[in-house]
Amino acid sequence: MFDEELEKRIGMDLACRAYLYDLLHEVFGGDCSSDSIARYFGKQTREMIAHEAAALSDCSREANNRRIVGDGARALEQCAEAALAYIDSRQGAVHESPSEYAAEMKSDYAKLFQIPGDSYVSSWESPYVGTEQALFQCGTLNVRAAYHAAGLKLQAERHFPDDHIAAMMEYLAYMGTRAYDCFADGRDAECVRALRTSKDFLTSHVLTWIVAFANKVIEKDTRGCYGAFAQVATVVAHVDDVRLDLLIDRIGK
Repeated sequence: MFDEELEKRIGMDLACRAYLYDLLHEVFGGDCSSDSIARYFGKQTREMIAHEAAALSDCSREANNRRIVGDGARALEQCAEAALAYIDSRQGAVHESPSEYAAEMKSDYAKLFQIPGDSYVSSWESPYVGTEQALFQCGTLNVRAAYHAAGLKLQAERHFPDDHIAAMMEYLAYMGTRAYDCFADGRDAECVRALRTSKDFLTSHVLTWIVAFANKVIEKDTRGCYGAFAQVATVVAHVDDVRLDLLIDRIGK
């Protein structure tokens, strides 16, 4: 049994990670609808990112001190601060003209992730961890197997790289929601299984390249929106790496 305060804290951690992984799935999946833009820069998103920033000190001093992102080798705490500052700086413009801002994001998404050129950034795992700049390497099949084992099948399977950043975020959001629902229903053993599976996936397929990806996006994104959310992705993944162990230990007792 958990005391009320601990139960609320665990529930908030589970809800936060599921929310942010789903948000990152939409951002890096190219969802630039006006409703989604409002969500990206909304109050709840800001609160969830701030929750992750606060979790940095709780999870691991060592993790917080890793200077890994950007030309200035920002610490994770600085990444969170930069992302929050960007969101704060754009809230007015998004509120006043969401359709105009959506058009800017759509244009930037195409330039960064779809159209080969000086600003292009690979958005799937294989080019960052493989020996060749190629799609559908062995790791891609391992990722697909993880999705299928969880009961998740991508609509664009076999036509789209399974190890795309958006697909990975979708999977972690899917597993995160499962863990949250299990905990809320008192199915602690199932919750722990979902968290352990997520930890294995995070270690094997996200932490292997998320920093290199974020650095590329920050370098190429002149307007800064996707660079900000790439920093969010880096913070979320590294916080999760430590927090999942804590959650598994607390819920599994």
